[in-house]
Amino acid sequence: MNDIVCNAIRARRLLRFVYDGYERIIEPHIHGINTANHEMVSGWLVGGWTATNAEQGWRNYLVREMADLHALAEEFPRPRPGYKANDRGYGQVFCRLEVAAADGVAEGTRAPLADRPAPDDGAPASGVPSADSDRGPDDRATDGG
Repeated sequence: MNDIVCNAIRARRLLRFVYDGYERIIEPHIHGINTANHEMVSGWLVGGWTATNAEQGWRNYLVREMADLHALAEEFPRPRPGYKANDRGYGQVFCRLEVAAADGVAEGTRAPLADRPAPDDGAPASGVPSADSDRGPDDRATDGG
């Protein structure tokens, strides 16, 4: 799976997969191990379906929850606004979208959208993925349904 994701990131190709029973299509930006030690892909949701929030935007996906993964022929032109190549939510990065001056996108902070509300654990909202309601505190992703 690592090769499919990293090749898609390098070629700026869309990824299609099934997650929590729903098809997702994303522009992948970063793939690696998050700070909770889980393999994760961060990307911009452009198509597919989610149970709670179908709006386009930033999402994080746990790789072990992704099924039927395919890189599509369709490419995307540049990183999305708010892309942060040095996302602190990752402890190890396998591959990331390289930002060229021609992309015209300044690196900034981002807070991925959550498909399910995080449990009210008193933790402040941040760019670090929050726990899904059916996952424990060390099992973090932000697109669960």
